[in-house]
Amino acid sequence: MPAGLDQQTVINEALNLLGQQKTITAFPNGTTPSNVAAIVYAPLVNLLLREMDPAFARFTVPLTIAVAPPNYPPWLYEYLYPSDCMRLRQVRPPGTGTGSLPDVNDPSPIRANVAFDVISATVTQVILTNQVNALAVYTSNLITEAQWDSVFQDAMVRRLGNVFAMALGGRPDFARTILEESAAEASMGEAVDEGNFRRPH
Repeated sequence: MPAGLDQQTVINEALNLLGQQKTITAFPNGTTPSNVAAIVYAPLVNLLLREMDPAFARFTVPLTIAVAPPNYPPWLYEYLYPSDCMRLRQVRPPGTGTGSLPDVNDPSPIRANVAFDVISATVTQVILTNQVNALAVYTSNLITEAQWDSVFQDAMVRRLGNVFAMALGGRPDFARTILEESAAEASMGEAVDEGNFRRPH
């Protein structure tokens, strides 16, 4: 893992990639690079998490029932979508006893769909499955730069440098446009985050 990595370091590495002579000494600090980064930094990290599914961001947690019985028959269970989930990787059973794991040799898929439901007058993202006491394996955004690996760091520096190349060239509006287009593509991917989620091997 990159030692002592933080937002300021990532931003300065992106600026250095472009051959910029000036770097930022704090973030945010009111400079043009800082203002651009304030708009795009967090969304770019989330987009890369979705695209790359890095191992350091892999979480496994028990799901929480959203509605019982579910509003989407014939699904038997409706769970809340984890708020920090960037991409759902698998839905899996909890095991058969304390400290036990599912049978890793069982290739049977755990079917699950991502959907939206109105719960207490609020549109809420949910996971539909027939798995009781389901666990979700997913890519989380509850990570910091200190947890990134070098591959993810390099990808983020280059993606941020791409935005800086246009924004610092006199068209900061391009940064927001590119981000919106990337976000639209990511949303399309999330719309199809459904189907067969297999037991881990």
